[in-house]
Amino acid sequence: MMKKLTVKEMTESEQRDVKTWLDKARIRTGRPLTNSEQNRIKNEAIEKIMQARKKIATASHAEKNPKKTVPDSTTFDWLTSISTRPPR
Repeated sequence: MMKKLTVKEMTESEQRDVKTWLDKARIRTGRPLTNSEQNRIKNEAIEKIMQARKKIATASHAEKNPKKTVPDSTTFDWLTSISTRPPR
C-alpha cells in the first residue's frame, strides 16, 4: 500500500488537476466551498491520482519482469554436474 500523497509531492500537472476539480466543484455549487468540502474534494482527487500512479507502476513492473520460464518436468541431476575426479 502506498502512503498518501501530498499536494507538494505531486507533479505540476497533477496539482493543476486538483485545482481544476476544486474550481469545477465551486462552479457547480455557485458559492465558495467550505473547508470540509475542499478537503473532501482534494482527498478524492488525491485518491484518483494515486490509483492512476499505481496502475502505471504495475504496468511498468509487468514490462520489466517478463513471465518467468516454467521449469521442465526433468529434475536437476547433480551427478552430471559434479566432477567424478577424486579430490587431491
